[in-house]
Amino acid sequence: MVEMAVDSRVYTANARSAPRFGDNVVGVLHQCDPVDVTGPQQGDRWLPCRARIGGAARVVFVSRTVLRQAVSPPRERLMRECVKQWLRFDRSEGKETDDPYAGYVGEFWASIGMALDGGDVDVPWSAAFISFCVRTAGGYSGFKYAAGHARYVHQAIRRRLDGVAGPFWGYRVGEHRPQLGDMVCARRAGNRITYDGAAARDRFKSHCDIVVSVRQMHVSTLGGNVGNSVGRTSYPLDGGGYLVGTGKVYAVLRNNR
Repeated sequence: MVEMAVDSRVYTANARSAPRFGDNVVGVLHQCDPVDVTGPQQGDRWLPCRARIGGAARVVFVSRTVLRQAVSPPRERLMRECVKQWLRFDRSEGKETDDPYAGYVGEFWASIGMALDGGDVDVPWSAAFISFCVRTAGGYSGFKYAAGHARYVHQAIRRRLDGVAGPFWGYRVGEHRPQLGDMVCARRAGNRITYDGAAARDRFKSHCDIVVSVRQMHVSTLGGNVGNSVGRTSYPLDGGGYLVGTGKVYAVLRNNR
């Protein structure tokens, strides 16, 4: 069997009972859902796959055009957790102050020992979201879970510069092409933090998102407190596959797992 995962431009893929188009859709797979290819391609695109449909393992057919090779298990788990929370927030339609979403934000805060929820609108929860997803994914021992992105961004940059092993290493935007499971680090409004500044201190305003899709000219990410929800952001790439460093992006954290 070959391990693959859904990488659909429209975030979903149809699972079919037969290797053809038609009235044979038996379920929907979401971006980053795992599938095991169980045999050779049939027809011009159809791969027989074992996947979970409605909580049960089934053999179905999926178009190879919406699948990609799986990466490491920790990176796949991290991305799936982000997608799970995006779906939980009704694809960004659920807002932080409304029920039940305010309680979901409370779960993110609780993962780092803080008694807040979505009603605490004056306290950004994006770093709590990242901490929750990394902790839930597992396999990231040594990550600095925190209420502010600056703490783990600084840690990742220092570990890379000092040659210390860790789950993430921080790079300048022109030093590392973002890959699945990496993090994009962006300035918040009114803040001029740079890579060198983030290497020197661990208290500054920032935002980070997790890469869930890599295309030729952009990466797609998921993050918390984006549009007062769990939301997607598209970050442009240059011709070499590096993040465009002008504007708000100042670093990329490479996922070492």
